[in-house]
Amino acid sequence: MRARRTQALTLLLLSTLAAAAAAAAPWYVLASTERIATRHVESAPITERSLETVGEGQIEGGSVAAHLEANAQLTQSVVELGGFTTYTGAYLTGSLVSAAPQDGGSALGVKRETDSPLTLRTGGCDRATVEGRCATGAGEVMLSYRTAHWLGVKPGDQVSYEAVDVHDALQLTVTGIYRPIDPVDPFWSSNAQLIAVDLPAGAPPEITEPVDDAALVGGAVFDKIQPAKLRFVVDMVAEPKLFVENTPSEVRAFLAAATVKAANNRLSMYTSLTVTADRVERDRQLLSLGVPVGAFQLLLLCWFALYLAVKYTGEERRPDVGLVKLRGATRGRTWALVGGQSAVPMIAGALIGLPLGYLVATAVTGAIQEPAVVSQAASLSVGAVVVAVLGALLAALLAERRALGSTVADLLRQAPGRARAWRDLFDLVLVIVAGIAVYQVKHRASGDAAGLALLAPGLAALACALVASRAITAIAGRMVEGALRHGRPARALTAIYLARRPGVHRLAALMIVTVALLGTSYITWSAGVDAGRDRAELEVGADRVLIVRAENRLALLHAVRAADPSGKQAMAVVQSLRSAQDRVLLVDSPRLPAVAAWRPEYGMTAEQAAATLHPQAPDPVMVTGGELTFDLDVAMTAPERGRTLFFEAVLADPAGARLVARVGPLVAGPATLKAQVPACAKAPGCRLSSLAITQSTLDQKVFFAARPGIEVTVRGLSAGSPVLGKETLSDRTRWRLSVSPAPPNLIVAPAAAGLVLRVAPIRPGPATDPGVYPIDTPAPIASIRAKRLQQRIAGDQRVTYGSASISERIAGSATRLPRIGDQGVLVDLEYADRLGADFGAGESMQVWLASDAPRDVVGRLEAQGLIVQGEETIDGTAARYASFGPPLTLQFMLLSAIVGVALAIGSATVVAAVERRPRSAELSALRNQGAPARLVQRVAVEGYLILVGASLLTGLLLVVLIRTYIGDVLPYFADGWSTP
Repeated sequence: MRARRTQALTLLLLSTLAAAAAAAAPWYVLASTERIATRHVESAPITERSLETVGEGQIEGGSVAAHLEANAQLTQSVVELGGFTTYTGAYLTGSLVSAAPQDGGSALGVKRETDSPLTLRTGGCDRATVEGRCATGAGEVMLSYRTAHWLGVKPGDQVSYEAVDVHDALQLTVTGIYRPIDPVDPFWSSNAQLIAVDLPAGAPPEITEPVDDAALVGGAVFDKIQPAKLRFVVDMVAEPKLFVENTPSEVRAFLAAATVKAANNRLSMYTSLTVTADRVERDRQLLSLGVPVGAFQLLLLCWFALYLAVKYTGEERRPDVGLVKLRGATRGRTWALVGGQSAVPMIAGALIGLPLGYLVATAVTGAIQEPAVVSQAASLSVGAVVVAVLGALLAALLAERRALGSTVADLLRQAPGRARAWRDLFDLVLVIVAGIAVYQVKHRASGDAAGLALLAPGLAALACALVASRAITAIAGRMVEGALRHGRPARALTAIYLARRPGVHRLAALMIVTVALLGTSYITWSAGVDAGRDRAELEVGADRVLIVRAENRLALLHAVRAADPSGKQAMAVVQSLRSAQDRVLLVDSPRLPAVAAWRPEYGMTAEQAAATLHPQAPDPVMVTGGELTFDLDVAMTAPERGRTLFFEAVLADPAGARLVARVGPLVAGPATLKAQVPACAKAPGCRLSSLAITQSTLDQKVFFAARPGIEVTVRGLSAGSPVLGKETLSDRTRWRLSVSPAPPNLIVAPAAAGLVLRVAPIRPGPATDPGVYPIDTPAPIASIRAKRLQQRIAGDQRVTYGSASISERIAGSATRLPRIGDQGVLVDLEYADRLGADFGAGESMQVWLASDAPRDVVGRLEAQGLIVQGEETIDGTAARYASFGPPLTLQFMLLSAIVGVALAIGSATVVAAVERRPRSAELSALRNQGAPARLVQRVAVEGYLILVGASLLTGLLLVVLIRTYIGDVLPYFADGWSTP
């Protein structure tokens, strides 16, 4: 070994690579298993990573807190699994009623109510910001900011709660107004009773967002009233630890048994956690199959490389073995002497490779957290290294077998012996088997990811490499005669070397296989990464997306425009996911080109989309002044006893809030009436949304669309200066009725004096729309659809979002749209909000940020009143997809291919080191026979260069053929998603 240090060091390196690859595989698989569980649990909807048990009954003995603790322990004993975070609560269904002053105190006695459940949520005050203090006493309640805003209450006010299971209405004092710190925290989102997500049925226009949030109380309230029926709730939210300590099949089995045991204990259990278990199991199966296949493929390459290295070093040791035998050494001593020269560096390489594999695996996938899994990975890693070393030693013995079995005369010969025919037959068998396997993989069922399919690129590369390597030596042999005939001795000598040198074709085959595997692995992995990026761009929409809260859509639009006057950094977006058959995305479309991550799938350029969705429109009617004056002429055509009539203008204030300027009661005849609108005093003022005739009952002051029997001529509106003059009012083309499905309540007609509004006759059907609207936006609204719906009747096409449903004109189509996929509609936010005229919010209010948006943009948005509740990024989403089973498998295969190339380089290094002495003697003989120095130098390097170059080109050609014929053997997305 001292005399052949280069060969020994190369064997040490190759053995280290083999041992490191074997050692890394278990660590990689088990660490990735933890990573998969974490990603799936973190990204799953809350309904698919939690379970809930509900029990109903009276508080019998003890307090409600004791009942909750007992229910939590009972649920945990029923489930019998760790890895959950547990939240408890109790609630009572009923109505929360307020009789507080409304409309700034001008309308006393207005009765407003919500369907908020009276709720005890253990630890609620710790996870919310509270204006006032937490409710703990027997007569105290804490309301959400949305519920309090609608009811018009503040800390210190009184509310009442009416429930079927309570004999008398509860009188409660509001001690605080709470706002969840993080509404998407499992504490709040795991129970649907806590944060309302839908508008109340038949909500009046004043309700622009859900208001039926939980009314939080302390346990003392329930202990005092002792309701006839109280619901006790235990919410258990899964943590990644659940799928680290238990297999998905075990989780499913425990949950199935828990459902039965819960029913036996008078509990109702609800969960969709098995959906997440199925995802985790599917990803783990792909990983557990793919990584061992990749590791086995790499081990085969390692053993083959070691076989070649030992084979070549054995050729140099043949004279030494002959001399040992000549001196009478026993067979065992000879085997020990020869085998030890390979075994020592191999065992040393195993000792180095074992910790190296651990370091590489943890650097790529991170450390394993669970001690039991660490112990399992360590045991498997040691076992894998033992297998790798035993395989390497076996390969070394096979390589030395011929030398150890040869006679002394054969060992002392200078010329190598002829290769035996059985080796050619073995190569032929390998080619046939590989070809059959590749054919079966090509015709496999769609989506099949069997181990044979994962080995397909390697098998195809092996079959083609064996044929190509034989072709290289055969072509070289045919070139000798031609080169000599044309007087090209250098080419002839190089061809002789390639054609007659033993083992050249096997070295060529190894290099071709490794290049082909590296190329196919890299292309597959790179294509997957690009697909993950594409999917992230489609699903996120912009470089960064902030999930925010605003009072309504218009408030969001105004806040974003105020925070970014340039229009180049931020864009307001509202996403609606529960709108009948549509998924709707409302965007501030003039900002699309600067902010959105626009893609070809969207059907047109971002500039074209902005122009399509936001065409020119008439200027809105603006009110700038603190007092709005109405010049009206009222005619009562059918007086009705007991009703009070009003005329109102609905305005959008500078912050986007709904503002009603109401005057009345109306009496017959001309009238000049005034309403205070202090919010409109400063420029730019308030936008006029609609005019309406309303009426109310005397007792409760609830306003609704007026019934027939009244006609109002609007002769003018002013706010210090004219807002609407006779010319504008009498122009019918400047006014429209509702574009919603609700029939209009007014008949509009122009007159010389102004605009005549007459209440339409009563008709059967849904409630009417009370307003008449100035035309300040195109109608129907222009849209871009990802899936064009069949239009049955002209004008029947509608787009629905929130509580609004408006007529739509399809102006473009796309295969997909940002965030809403292959079925949805894209419309302009500003125009949609004006046409809907409901001052509504949205299911998901967002701010999209451009890639070059400065860091302080979030602070500027918050300064405008927006509350940032979460954030999504394209990079983060792409990284999440890269953490699932198929991408991790492809990553391991790529790393294995890189190691394979290193093995090929190491084998080539051994060959060069072994051949240095005999090649030097051959070249010296040529020089002594008169060959020019230049020719000798060319022959010395040309053979290696041609061998490497031919192998490299052949490997690259195989990459193209394998990708064309076989394609992807493992989908990047386990859920079947594909790039459009």
